[in-house]
Amino acid sequence: MEKEHRAYKSHCLVLPYPSQGHINPLFQFSKLLDHKQIKVTLVTTRFTSKTMHRGSSGIELETISDGYDEGWRDKAESIQAYIERFWQVGPETLTELLEKLSSSGCPVDCIVYDSVMPWALDVAKKFGIVGAAFFTQSCVVDNIYYHVNKGLLKLPLSESETSLPGMPPLRPVDFPSFMYDLGSYPAYFDVVLGQFSNV
Repeated sequence: MEKEHRAYKSHCLVLPYPSQGHINPLFQFSKLLDHKQIKVTLVTTRFTSKTMHRGSSGIELETISDGYDEGWRDKAESIQAYIERFWQVGPETLTELLEKLSSSGCPVDCIVYDSVMPWALDVAKKFGIVGAAFFTQSCVVDNIYYHVNKGLLKLPLSESETSLPGMPPLRPVDFPSFMYDLGSYPAYFDVVLGQFSNV
């Protein structure tokens, strides 16, 4: 069956971090954009795309490389090595994708990117298009990360309770695990704090 032709207001590229807890919220957001007659292209890594169920939504799927197109778990020494490689290769292949789409007759007008991948905003700026961060985690969690990033909340946590603006008192176990068990997931710690680097 031939795809129906729709008149779109604009074309939005949506770029989640390639894991389920990040893809699902951005996919739901993509469906809302599509409902508003915005052409949406969801972008994920080549490896992740092989594992995704393709439904009948109006969302198109494109891929970029993370440097591990056949999967990283057997190839990368650590999650840190994976992230470093993805942060190196991702911007290059996202640039290639934008160049391809710019000559497709429906160029991209904006990129909505997962906040943990701030390099996507740099790519958007290079093309003169709008970039917007999408925070996939709850506001409470991002509030904690923000306060740590700005140095307003010092780690390691030394108090039995911590107060942050607009939140009830928090005990150390209420924080993300790598905040109260400092050093437990250093790669993720750097990524979640880095999400504020260019916002």
